[in-house]
Amino acid sequence: MNLPESTRSKSLRKRRLKEAKYDYEARIEQYFQQLTVGCGRSECTNRFCATGKGGIRNLHRQAALVMSIQLASKQESRLCQHHTPHETTVQHAWTEDDEEDEDQDQRPARAKPFLQSLFSSSSFLSLFGMQVEHEQVDKKTRRRRRPKRDHGGLLGPSCNTAVAAKSQSEGDDVDNSYYYQLDSMSDSTQGSFYESDTSSEEGMLLAIRPTIITDLSAGIDQINRTASDIQKASHWCRAVFQNWEGIGNSLLSVEALPLPPLESAFQRIDFDSLEALYKAILHTRSARISETLTESLETLLDRMNMNSDAMTSLITVQDAETSCVSTIVEWCRSLLAIMEWIRVRQKTESAEESMAATATAVTTSSADMWSGILSLKFIQVVNKIASNRQCLIRQVLKQTLASLDAGRMRSIVAHLHDYLIDHFHTGPYKHGEQDSVVMATKFLELAYEANSLPASTVIPASEFNSEAVCKKLNIKNEYRIWRRVLQYGEGRHSLSTITAPPTTSSSSRFYGLNEQQRRTRLFLTTTSSSVLLPYPFANEYQFSWFSYPFLLPPAVKRKILQLDAMSQMSAEYEDACVNHTLVVHARRLLSDAPCMVRNLETNLKSATCPYLLLEIRRAHLVEDTLHQVSRQWVNIKKPLKIRFVGGGEEGMDQGGVQKEFFNVLFEKLMVRSMGLFDSDPETRVQWIRPVVHSEETLRMYEMVGVMMGLAIYNGVIMNLQFPHVLWKILVQPSEAQIDELASSHTLFTFQDLCEGWPTLGHGLQQLLDWPEEVQDVYCRNYEISLDVFGQGIVTWPLQDGGSDIPVTNANRHDFVRDYCTHFLYYAQRDQLLALRRGLWSVMGGSAMDLCTAQVLEVVACGQRQDSDLDLAELERVTEYDDGYSAEHTLIRHFWSIVHHDMTSEQKRKLLFFVTASDRVPVGGLKELTFVVQRNGPDSDRLPTALTCFSRLLLPEYKSREALRDRLITAIENAKGFGLV
Repeated sequence: MNLPESTRSKSLRKRRLKEAKYDYEARIEQYFQQLTVGCGRSECTNRFCATGKGGIRNLHRQAALVMSIQLASKQESRLCQHHTPHETTVQHAWTEDDEEDEDQDQRPARAKPFLQSLFSSSSFLSLFGMQVEHEQVDKKTRRRRRPKRDHGGLLGPSCNTAVAAKSQSEGDDVDNSYYYQLDSMSDSTQGSFYESDTSSEEGMLLAIRPTIITDLSAGIDQINRTASDIQKASHWCRAVFQNWEGIGNSLLSVEALPLPPLESAFQRIDFDSLEALYKAILHTRSARISETLTESLETLLDRMNMNSDAMTSLITVQDAETSCVSTIVEWCRSLLAIMEWIRVRQKTESAEESMAATATAVTTSSADMWSGILSLKFIQVVNKIASNRQCLIRQVLKQTLASLDAGRMRSIVAHLHDYLIDHFHTGPYKHGEQDSVVMATKFLELAYEANSLPASTVIPASEFNSEAVCKKLNIKNEYRIWRRVLQYGEGRHSLSTITAPPTTSSSSRFYGLNEQQRRTRLFLTTTSSSVLLPYPFANEYQFSWFSYPFLLPPAVKRKILQLDAMSQMSAEYEDACVNHTLVVHARRLLSDAPCMVRNLETNLKSATCPYLLLEIRRAHLVEDTLHQVSRQWVNIKKPLKIRFVGGGEEGMDQGGVQKEFFNVLFEKLMVRSMGLFDSDPETRVQWIRPVVHSEETLRMYEMVGVMMGLAIYNGVIMNLQFPHVLWKILVQPSEAQIDELASSHTLFTFQDLCEGWPTLGHGLQQLLDWPEEVQDVYCRNYEISLDVFGQGIVTWPLQDGGSDIPVTNANRHDFVRDYCTHFLYYAQRDQLLALRRGLWSVMGGSAMDLCTAQVLEVVACGQRQDSDLDLAELERVTEYDDGYSAEHTLIRHFWSIVHHDMTSEQKRKLLFFVTASDRVPVGGLKELTFVVQRNGPDSDRLPTALTCFSRLLLPEYKSREALRDRLITAIENAKGFGLV
């Protein structure tokens, strides 16, 4: 049949296009084989050949495919000389065209998309070790219907995860074609047809029906059966590990895990069985199986990455269909299975590091590279989930992480810490949320939240701290960045966002300065301008390490608190200097009116003083302190200076005087006769004493909180022995939060009571453990009796009518719970809240939000030490001056006396004598400054100390005995200050 010229021309162009396409695919396949296998000639000099001299050996398959596509796109040939043009595929295409064009040119033929042809080509499939044997099948018999997708669900194909009722067993060798296509290549038309080679479809990356491993023995049997056949073993690995439907439902434990976000319970992974399976795979003779498993997990992560937006759009369980709920659970199980593979593989490689064979070294290097890629993709997927704080899958994943044992949680934390160190940088974060540092930090934040869930603490919170990361940080620079992030938020901000009016008040923006104070500032010094000047980083992603306080150890948080306090002190100091300058100018202008000048100076005396100056009489220390702090409240944020008056003391406060001031003040406040605090005779723990409520009493507790805040604000360590539960109260952001924790019995627990009052806790534990009826033995009612200051023993019912309700075996657990809550909170609620208000009036701010109860306690009171204080650490950091050195005879005598002659109490007195505090700071004694300075030749003078500078002034005594006698005499009788 004669065809029109236009039709013949179109047919010719179509044939030429197909010829170019098939030729391109053939060239990619040739290059891929050349890069991975080589031409086999030892004399080959092609550097793009695996066997050539200088060629790239052990090139990763994914990298080889990318390089093959690039080489095939170039005009010049890089193929080895013995290669001949690949004509099979092209000739096959021409034959098909010649046979069909005569009959089918009159009807439109549906051409297969080029990318689909590329992904179905043997070069792409060989990337995953799936070689295809072409079959001569008639084109009409190869036409199959595309599997129908479930478009009714929110996630479309991603939620169509129901596994066939007749699931493929581990050992079945059945055809797995047409289960599903690559997620990114799904067709929007339901019920459409496609054309593809049958052999290509059988080798499609995702055209494998998911396989579930029901138990460990079945999985190991399958590994043993297919160990000799790499093709079958690789096929089985993909069937299990590249689908969340497979690995997400494999090796499940009988135990169910409650998942409150899903309002149901699901089976959890049996990690012991999974670990055993992974070890069996790693110990097979062929390393290709473990590589295939890693590649399959990467494919799984790629699929998750593509579907993550739809998955994170689900906010509540009501938003999700039943299939989507199952998918969420499968995703969480799959992510934990991937983390377990990374853990087991790293553990195995660490054990095999001693092997130095060349082949092992090469394999380990390739495995390390691939493990890094897998970790990156794993962190990317978890980051996408963690970034959406409201999504349902984030809540489920957090609950799933909380179910891990301590060893696996530590493994996750250690892996992420190592990842942060390997990729550490401090900006600019050009990739934004996809930056490696940002992603790993958000993953760690999710793990920390899971670890902090009530009643599910897996490992101590301190194990999330990273000393290595903090050592790389410039604390001052990072503090400035953190202040910007607090003001504008984390992320990328446009100039319009930056220049918009602030949502916070000027008082909070400018370190607590009110509007009148801020207007009086005539200039900004370099101390604070870096924070207060306009935002300089428009359109750059802003990220601060300080926004993730779980990474910061207590020593770093203490530095942040100090920096924040210094910034506020600097602002107040500048205001005082400006006001002083204005008064000087006014004095000159009003030189003719001395009376007016005197009135002006008197009224502005406080505003022009750069310090909070307290002049204290030792005989009236508490009264003078409370009176002067109340009178000078406007100066509370200024640097503190103490002057003892009325006793002939001439000491100038450079830090040491205020240390003794706080020690003496709190010693007087904690005395039982004051009626504010009581001490447990066994543990010496100080606790608020129940008292009759009055305005004066609450004001006293509030002032105690103010003085505690002032001590922390000025960097003074206090000698306080409060139970840990008090610090839990002090760090709470609001009083409503404390009441909520009390009503839910989350905060004031039986463990909190046992820590501070072990004897009382032991008695309540006996009540709980008593095997017989407790009503007949204990004869207690549902009430509590306490000694109230000024009233004696007072009894309160713990519930309505509790005075008439006996404690029985049925209600004894409720009784102990309510007893603890009332004893620790309700009996002195107003006093506790007044104490917290006083502390927050000084310390309240963003820096306070960084502190946990443990951190605040360590910052305020130092580390808790055993009764025996070991000063060997202090000896290692001690400095010497004016002729002394570590090798000097007197210095050797000094440390010999300290370590062998002094009691534990005398060691603390020595520490107090030199530093004005016997508490160990955050980070240990190595954080102290301790200097021994020569103070003249041998004499009868006693040693003295400059407590402001932590210097011990030691004359050069001639004998060890003279040094010992004078040193112990000095530390046993040290009190008061003078000028040296």
